[in-house]
Amino acid sequence: MSLYRLDASIRVEGSHSRAIADIVEQEWRNTHPDAPIIRRHIGVDPIPATTWATAMFTGRTPEASRSDEQKAALALAATLTDELVAADAMLFAVPLYNFGVSQHFKTWVDMVITDPLMAAGAQPLLSGKPAVLVTMHGGNYRPGAPREGWDHATGWMREFDNPVWAPPHFV
Repeated sequence: MSLYRLDASIRVEGSHSRAIADIVEQEWRNTHPDAPIIRRHIGVDPIPATTWATAMFTGRTPEASRSDEQKAALALAATLTDELVAADAMLFAVPLYNFGVSQHFKTWVDMVITDPLMAAGAQPLLSGKPAVLVTMHGGNYRPGAPREGWDHATGWMREFDNPVWAPPHFV
């Protein structure tokens, strides 16, 4: 049983989302000591933001007319999707930045959705796979707090899996 781990923190040292994900990973490792872990660190090795637009519109370009940049964007989308689909379980460590989802994570999601295997209406390839979302944010966003309602990321991250990829809800 393999684990896909995605880290989106721009911090290597002192990242709270990474530290909690390390605990979750160790618990998983205790149960699956010899299983592989597929890692993607998009916070320190980000996907260029322009790659998504390139991949998105390349589908409208005849294959023979595609530029090297377009081919590379599609290949990256396929690689990201293949990594995710190949795993039996998923662990996402994604901090809240400026009251929203990390641009690194949003770009990663957009790239994966670009791949025809994960596009709207495609067979849900992640269905039945367990997923853990570790997210951190500074401050208090609970009802009655001064910043109530300012967390624009957590709800989106919990729901993007539901209508788009249809795996089980994050635990």
